Amino acid sequence: MSTSSTPVDASSSSNHVVSKSESRPAPIQTYEGHESVVLCVAFFQDEQRLVTGSLGGGVRVWDRETGAQIGQTLLAHTNIVRAVDVSPDGRTIVSGSHDNTIRIWGAEMQELLHTLGHKGIVRSVHISPNSKRVASGSDHQSLRVWDIETGELAFNPIECNGTVSCVRYSPSGDRIASVAASIQIWNADTAEHILSIKEVVTSLAWSLDGKQIIGGYLDITIWDSSTGEQIRTWKAYDRWIDSLSLSRNGTHLAACNAREKTAFAFDITTGEQIAAYEHDGDVRGMAYSPSGQFIATTCVDNKAYLWDAPEDPQPTVSFYFVSCISLLIYNAPVAKGTYPRSSCLRITNLSPTISPQRSRLSTYVLFSHFLL
Repeated sequence: MSTSSTPVDASSSSNHVVSKSESRPAPIQTYEGHESVVLCVAFFQDEQRLVTGSLGGGVRVWDRETGAQIGQTLLAHTNIVRAVDVSPDGRTIVSGSHDNTIRIWGAEMQELLHTLGHKGIVRSVHISPNSKRVASGSDHQSLRVWDIETGELAFNPIECNGTVSCVRYSPSGDRIASVAASIQIWNADTAEHILSIKEVVTSLAWSLDGKQIIGGYLDITIWDSSTGEQIRTWKAYDRWIDSLSLSRNGTHLAACNAREKTAFAFDITTGEQIAAYEHDGDVRGMAYSPSGQFIATTCVDNKAYLWDAPEDPQPTVSFYFVSCISLLIYNAPVAKGTYPRSSCLRITNLSPTISPQRSRLSTYVLFSHFLL
């Protein structure tokens, strides 16, 4: 049994793709309360909350559905909050600031747990998939990895060849990618250098299988993360791209430029623009929700916004000569496939009360018979 992965055009030529079917949605929620420009945003894994950071140094947590602020404003930073992230287990918020510090917060009680120092502005933070470590990049040309529980460095700072504008863990957590004067990939446990991609970018995202890395600057470019070979590139903005975020199934990519009033979503296989999110002011940050259902953006108008994301196609699970298959969730059939009429399984929700994507309590049982 294999899960289909996102195909990527192997062409290395540059393309300026013109949209043919671009949608222009309206925001479905507005988060208002910051007294200065909102620079960054991240979702909690359950998507019931999101967190934002602002030019004034405040960090706020919001109820996604109602738009109301939850709890107090987190005010420990003394300068601009450039980056925020939420741990996958939902227990921790991390913020990085122009005050040269990283703050680690308990998400439920909103208490400050650790203050960690760089020697320059902290421009990027990213928590590991197992929620145990956080990587940070700074103007002091260093990448640091911290133990979230103890606040200690996991190993000595990694020296980079310029201001570190973006750091990203791979989906498996075994590698960290950093952006300075070039893209560097490191072993996440040992800090050993793995690969250099000598291209200038300002933002990064990994493909879901970790086999490709996506960089944004004037173009969006996809590289093989093992060899550094360029796979595809296309034009997105006339200026540099400040933020990239990949959808849950890796089929769509959202991007924004801090000097433009519109964020875009692209089909990653074609580079085609499929949605445009228009604001009254410049868009400073954005993020896909974990399910791929929503996109959040931040703006110079001191607000954050929530949008419906373009529909993200669900992956198909393929079988070789499947004679029969059934899937039950709490005794309610939701998927099936038979040979010869069907050689693949597609998830179909036959009950309005069942949501296979979102339920953590569901039990999945697959029975298949392969014809020899």
